[in-house]
Amino acid sequence: MTAQRLCVVFSGLVLAASPDGFERLAHCVDQKDQACVVACLKDAPVNSSAEYLALAARAYMLLGQNQEALKSIAAAVQQKPRDYGYLMEQGWLQQRSGDQISAIRSFLLAAEANPQSVSVFYELGMSFFLAGEDERAIKHFDRALQSDPKNDKAQFMLGVVAIRRNQLDEAKLHFEKALELQPKNPHYLLHYGVLLTMMDQFDLAVSKMLEADKIDPSNPLTHYNLGKRYREMGKLREARNEFEMSVRLRPNLAPAFFQLGMVYRRLGEDAKARKAVQTFKELTSREKTAKMDPIDANLEE
Repeated sequence: MTAQRLCVVFSGLVLAASPDGFERLAHCVDQKDQACVVACLKDAPVNSSAEYLALAARAYMLLGQNQEALKSIAAAVQQKPRDYGYLMEQGWLQQRSGDQISAIRSFLLAAEANPQSVSVFYELGMSFFLAGEDERAIKHFDRALQSDPKNDKAQFMLGVVAIRRNQLDEAKLHFEKALELQPKNPHYLLHYGVLLTMMDQFDLAVSKMLEADKIDPSNPLTHYNLGKRYREMGKLREARNEFEMSVRLRPNLAPAFFQLGMVYRRLGEDAKARKAVQTFKELTSREKTAKMDPIDANLEE
C-alpha cells in the first residue's frame, strides 16, 4: 500500500474522532513516512488547533522544511503563549535550525512556565554550547545534573565541552560517568574511543569503537575512525574496508575519501587512489549544504 493510500485509509478510519486529521498525521510522523506526511499536510485544516500546529511543525522538520516548521510552532505558541510543551518544542526547533538566541529565549520562557523542569536546563546548555559559550553551557549542564544526577546526556555534553577546552582528563571522567548510566550507547562509546586515541590509549580506543559498531553498524563516523586507527596500526586492508563502508553510508564524507586515497596508494591500487583523491577534491570544493554537527566535529579530524 502506498503512503498516499495509507493516508487516505487512515483518514477514513479516524476523521470521525479527529476532524482536523490529527491522528492520521501523527501516524505518518511516527512512522517517519515522508510521502505520507506530504499527503496529509495537503489536507491541513484551515483553522488549526495549537496541538495540530505543533504536530505539523514536527512533520515539516521531518521533511527538512525548517522555516515552515518554525512558522507552525510559532502559531501554536501564539495560541498558547504560556504552554511549557509548546515553548520547549519551539526552542528545540530553533536550536536545530541554528538560531540559538531565539532558542535560549524560548527555553527561558519555558522555565518560567515550569520552574521545576530539568529538561530546560539541559536544552539551555545545548544552545549555549552551540553558540560557543562554554562557561554558560557548563553552568546549565551542571544545573541539569544537580536536578537529576542520572542525566547521562548532561554528563556526556560536559565531556564534549571539556574536549573542546582541551581538558582531556576531565572529559574522560564525564564520558565514563555517562557510560555508567548508559553502557550500551554507541554515540557515547564512539566519542569515548576517539578521546582515548587523543590520550594515546589506542588498543582500548579500538575496542570501544568496535563495541559501538556492534551496537550500531550504520554510523559512518564509527567506520571512519576505525579506519584511521587501522591505518595507523598498519592494517591497511582492514582500514580500506572501514573507509569504504563509511563512504557507502555517507557518500559526501570528504575526509574518508582522502584517507582512502592514501590507503589505496599504499596497497598499490593506484587507479582507485586517484579516483578517491579526485572525489575528495570535488567534495571539498563544493559549497557545503549541511554543516557538521559540532558535537561530532572532532570525529572527522
